[in-house]
Amino acid sequence: MSNTAPRSDFGRFLAEIQRRRVGRFSLGYAAAAFVALQLAEIVFPAFGIGEGAIRLLVVLAALGFLPAVVLAWLYDVTSQGIRRTQEMTGEPEPRRLSVLAFAVVALGVVGGVTWYVLDQEVIQTLADSRVTFDPTEPIRSLAVLPLDDFSAGRDQEYFAAGMHEELIARLSMLEGVRVVSRTSVMRYAGTTLSIPKIGRELGVDVLVEGSVNRSGERVRITLQVIHAASDSHITTLQFDREAGDVLALQTEVAHAVVHELQSGHEESTFTLAAADVSPVAQEAYFRGKHEYERGTTEGYRAALDYFQDALALDSSFAPAMAGLAGARFLLGIDDPTTGAAQLVQAREEAISALEMDSTSLEVREVLELIDRSFPGVLPGGARAEVPQPRSPVTPAMPDSTWITAMTGLGQRIEQRMMRVPAGATEQAPFGRQALEVRQLMVGGRYAEAAPKLEDLVSAAPDASPTWELLTKAYVGAGDPTAAAEAARRWSTTGALGAPTAQSVARLSDAVADDGEAGYWTWRLAELEDAETSGRAVARTELAAAHAALGHTDEALTLLTEAVERRERDLAALRTDPVWDELRGDRRFRDIERQAMLMRFAPAVSYMGRRGRPEAR
Repeated sequence: MSNTAPRSDFGRFLAEIQRRRVGRFSLGYAAAAFVALQLAEIVFPAFGIGEGAIRLLVVLAALGFLPAVVLAWLYDVTSQGIRRTQEMTGEPEPRRLSVLAFAVVALGVVGGVTWYVLDQEVIQTLADSRVTFDPTEPIRSLAVLPLDDFSAGRDQEYFAAGMHEELIARLSMLEGVRVVSRTSVMRYAGTTLSIPKIGRELGVDVLVEGSVNRSGERVRITLQVIHAASDSHITTLQFDREAGDVLALQTEVAHAVVHELQSGHEESTFTLAAADVSPVAQEAYFRGKHEYERGTTEGYRAALDYFQDALALDSSFAPAMAGLAGARFLLGIDDPTTGAAQLVQAREEAISALEMDSTSLEVREVLELIDRSFPGVLPGGARAEVPQPRSPVTPAMPDSTWITAMTGLGQRIEQRMMRVPAGATEQAPFGRQALEVRQLMVGGRYAEAAPKLEDLVSAAPDASPTWELLTKAYVGAGDPTAAAEAARRWSTTGALGAPTAQSVARLSDAVADDGEAGYWTWRLAELEDAETSGRAVARTELAAAHAALGHTDEALTLLTEAVERRERDLAALRTDPVWDELRGDRRFRDIERQAMLMRFAPAVSYMGRRGRPEAR
């Protein structure tokens, strides 16, 4: 009589796995997939194949595991070829347990792949992999990601930051191309996000990424120009130069990027580089800007010293004078013990910078923002003694919306003024929050603006302009359904200008049928109805709806009227993605140029007596 007890179902199942070599096959499959992925990471970039293809390979390997294991269970590879695995003799086959085990494996694999899809956006990646780069298509938008410092001591961060900002500034001069601001791209420093995802978040056609490697007086700048949607490598640009004339080098790099994009833009837009500025002065200037960007009292003090060093070397260096004015002004706000003298001197220096170079956007922006902020930050007793500035901007234009800083020096002043305690300026805390939201939206950062707008409408549910911005933010973020829901909530507030229940129902139906296009169709109808009823409707708003729907001629006609009316929303022409499809049209570029000139109109001469600007 045998003492061997009959094996359980689970024991028989384990024996079958061993006999059919399923475990060994699974390990081999995993090892082969790992090797294939490692090779793909090395080989694909050499042929310009992006991360999307590698992610696709991961998905295919995961999905192929289950059918491969099933085949390994059913078949053996023998010397006679592939044969069906023979069944065990003398014992019943563990059908129920084997089916259960395969179900567990299947659920595990499917669950893992599902998690990967949801967490890594593989569905979008698969869609991206079908997009190809067409070099004949015009480039309407681009973003320059923060440059890495690959210098040996990692001590050239200031140089990389300066190169990054100036490259953005020069590319921003291009007509017909929307260039994302430095503020918007800085959050991607050191990011591990994929190129297509960054491109979607910023809403751009092309991304430029790269590095700076400086050793002594030699500098190497390497840039990768990449088509964002397809993650396709367009070109690599490399510059090995003497580090002396940085401004000239920045102009050269910008020229090269434009040439490689074959966008047909005039190179004369880059003739503003001050090639005759002392290289040592340039070095001090960029160190000063780096300290300034820290946004701290210590940083402003250090920046002040560097800007003064730059001016001691070259007294006509207007950007350094503007930086000096900005740093002194911010120090005067942070340290009230300095009294009004520091603020007045900062304003004097800003006026001097304009006398040196009246064409510099950086210079004009610093003066404009100091001039606007000046009355609100002066100590109470000094306001009557110090001549108050006359704003260069026409009183018909709301100050908080027309001027939105575009340069690094201006943005730091603007951001600081948002944090001035309530009561120190005429602008209420709610107004400062609204300005911050508007800056996000002007920069195309709709997903970031939406939650801030939700806070604002919660605090003031009867503020219809804020609700309107909220619906636009959701549409800009690619979620028209959320925009329709926001409009529904808006309609329940009873606020003046809120849509009716019937209007919201039409919006919901339009979005359900046509998505984002449905929203813009509804929006255009609402604006036209409002105008018919006698309410004032901005031409820029109507033009935006027509542009979003592809009505180019109607949009351009309305924009021309907006210029004649000097509408404040024209300030967003260069940065709002809704205008991207029009950027290749020469008529739009002419309007865009006029809008840029209007940012500081009517022009004001600061060449008269110090502290008393004189209108021309």
